[in-house]
Amino acid sequence: MQQLYQLLLTQQESLPELTYSVVYRHQNGLDGLDNKFTNSTQISNHTSIKCMAISKYSIVFGGDFGIEHWGKNQFNIQLKVQSISFSPDQEYIILSAKETYLFSTKTQNFVKTFPHEVKFDSTGSLCFCKGIVYETATFQQLKQFKCPEYGDFTISTQRDSLYLSSVTLIKHLEDLRDCRLIIDNYDSNKHFEHSIPPSNEVKQLWSDDGKILLIWSQTLDDHTNQSYFGTHHLNHWTEDKLQNIELFEGPIHDVQWVQNGFIVITGYMPAGAILFNKSGEKEYLILQAHINTIFPKNNLVALCGFGNLTGDIYIYEIDSLKKVGQTKQDKVVQFEWSPNGEYFLLATTFPRLRVDNQFIICSKFGEFLHREKFEELYEIKWVNDTNLDIQINIVEEVKQSKQINLTTGVDFIKQMKEAKVNDQPRRLNKDEKLSNLRSSPQNQQTIQLVQTVAPPKPAPQKQIFMRRQEPIIQQPTAEELEQQIQQQLQQQQMKLEKKQKQKQNRYMNHHNNKQKQKQVPQNDFQYEPNQNIGQNNYPIWQD
Repeated sequence: MQQLYQLLLTQQESLPELTYSVVYRHQNGLDGLDNKFTNSTQISNHTSIKCMAISKYSIVFGGDFGIEHWGKNQFNIQLKVQSISFSPDQEYIILSAKETYLFSTKTQNFVKTFPHEVKFDSTGSLCFCKGIVYETATFQQLKQFKCPEYGDFTISTQRDSLYLSSVTLIKHLEDLRDCRLIIDNYDSNKHFEHSIPPSNEVKQLWSDDGKILLIWSQTLDDHTNQSYFGTHHLNHWTEDKLQNIELFEGPIHDVQWVQNGFIVITGYMPAGAILFNKSGEKEYLILQAHINTIFPKNNLVALCGFGNLTGDIYIYEIDSLKKVGQTKQDKVVQFEWSPNGEYFLLATTFPRLRVDNQFIICSKFGEFLHREKFEELYEIKWVNDTNLDIQINIVEEVKQSKQINLTTGVDFIKQMKEAKVNDQPRRLNKDEKLSNLRSSPQNQQTIQLVQTVAPPKPAPQKQIFMRRQEPIIQQPTAEELEQQIQQQLQQQQMKLEKKQKQKQNRYMNHHNNKQKQKQVPQNDFQYEPNQNIGQNNYPIWQD
């Protein structure tokens, strides 16, 4: 089987590679950008493209018109699908609709239909569907493993250490029973079962060698009423044991494997990015900032704050933990590294955001190299960057909106955010408690803040609200209490004097009205009927 896999790789290397750097679909069809970032070529003028898949050798896209394969061989498939992807050896096209279809790029025919999602190992020699293992050469069923009806199913990618893992999830929030983690070794038939905290959602992440599993479990609601974000847990599994990873108090924002370990972004904002080794031991606190996503590539990792955050991007080298780049771009929906890790792209896509649709290509140091704007940009993917010929022409960086203090002219909010950022990695001791580190972070940057001079407002108590926590009451000083009491007495005295004056004014008005009524003379007028007026008060006509 390994020889067959090597033969397939040799045949693929002889295929002509695409000359596009990126391919993107927008309101006018599908286009490709050349390797110099200067000219765009239209690949398809279909305006109803719903999905696409890209490899170094071919492009597949589909919509209401069906599916088209564009590369060395061009052909059409009469099928409407929701998503398209390639197998690891790129011999099969995976088409997802109500069922999952495998289409062979060599024979240009359908080879197999599955009722559920299909996953492959790293060689592409085995495929898995809901616990059933098939051999891709003949699609004969080899084995079957237990898989929960309602849960998550993953496989480790390495063929020499192939594991199948599944987790039984909770259907309803009221059902708080323990979830079961089930792991099976494909070759040795070893079976492992563990109990994990109750979870509504689980994300399973296998290491590159396929021997370590991270289980990020969370509930959508916290029944203890201690957190708005629900409960989050991170477990580390090897054949020896299942252990819980200690983290900051608060939610887990993202977990990703990197070289020689994994990174977790955890805690309330500003969140902390912690580097762990493969054994699950904490090593470094890389960064404390407004970040929530991790994008690793080779020896680099991008720590970003997207979504409802301000769009900060910090780029570090993993081996030296040196910050090599930093930039900022708001409204980012998609981040993707180039295949060789020298560039990355940022995209604002439709329909997630309906304004300011664009994509930006940057160097790994955060320099803005190229930008294109669209009315509606749907998706963009890297194709090839081995032959890039770019003349670095840094485009103007997007200006960020600022909140200026009107009394001092200082961007006070920006200074506050910068004061909370700690971008200098720090070594963590094994016995150091992350809860204590969170309450009193060390090695913080010292930034002098310019505050607004404003008159104090009288208040019996000052309340400082922490995000998602109970209010912390800060008692006023003795001088402030005395000043507040004096102000309250003055306000009460002014209210009493105002009421007395209003009462006196009402009495004087009443007395004056009576005097005026006594001085008015009696009316001695007597009514004398007019003989010239008729019955209906009209004058009588006289000739």
